[in-house]
Amino acid sequence: MIAIAVGAVALGCSVTAQRETVTTRLELTFIDVGQGDAVLIRSPEGRLGVDTIDLAVATHAHADHIGGMEEVLDRFPVRYYLDNGMPHTTATYRRVMERVQERGITYLRAEPRVLRLGSATIRVLPLDPEADEQNDRSVGLVVELGFFRALLTGDSETGALAHFLLTGVPAVTVLKAAHHGSRNGVTPAWLAATKPRVVVISCGRDNPYGHPHAWALRYYEGAGAEVYRTDRDGTVTIRADGKGAYEVLTTTAH
Repeated sequence: MIAIAVGAVALGCSVTAQRETVTTRLELTFIDVGQGDAVLIRSPEGRLGVDTIDLAVATHAHADHIGGMEEVLDRFPVRYYLDNGMPHTTATYRRVMERVQERGITYLRAEPRVLRLGSATIRVLPLDPEADEQNDRSVGLVVELGFFRALLTGDSETGALAHFLLTGVPAVTVLKAAHHGSRNGVTPAWLAATKPRVVVISCGRDNPYGHPHAWALRYYEGAGAEVYRTDRDGTVTIRADGKGAYEVLTTTAH
C-alpha cells in the first residue's frame, strides 16, 4: 500500500483494508472529521483500502490535527512519521511521540525534500526558521502527479504563507484552505501565486470559530475556484491523472 496520512484526526476510523486494485489516478481524500483536519493520499499504485501507511504527517502539534494520530499509529503499520520539529506541551503530543518511538517508526523532521509516493511525488516546503508558533510552523506539502498538483499547508497563517511565497510555490489544481478557511489563512497574493481551480475547506458544522470566514470565501470564490467544504459536502475525494484531468466526489456531511 502506498499512502500518506496528513493531519490525522480520527483517521483510523475511516479506512479499512480491502481487495487490491491498481489505477492510473492519484486520490486525495479530505475526510469529514468535524472540526479537525485529516487527508488521505493514495498513489496510483495504491489499493482500494488501506492496510499500511507509508508516511504519516502531522502538519503541527495542535489537537485538531493530531487528536486521532495515536489511533492511526495503533491500527496501521506506519513506516515514517514526519512533523514540524516543534515540540508541544500537551499530553496528546507526548502520547503520539511515545507511540512513534514504541513502534519503531522512522521519524522525519520537515525539511526541504522530495519523497516518492509510487509514481507521484510529495515535496516538503521549507519552513520559516523564525516562526515560533505552531500554526506558522505548519508543514507545507506539494503533491504532484504529472501536470496535477495539490498544495496542503495545515493551519498556516499569513506569515507562513508569505514565507512560502518567498521560497516559491507553484500554481496548483487543488488548494487545501489553510487554517480551516479562516480569514488569516488566505491573502490575494497567495491566490495569485497558487491559482487553484479547487479549494477544499476542512471544518466542522456549526463550529464555534466561525470557520470558514465569509471574507475567506469571497477570496476563494473571487479567484474563480470551486469551493468544497467538509461541513457542507462531507468527505471530499479528488481523483486525478497525470494529464491534469480530475473529478471531485462528495458524501453527505454528518
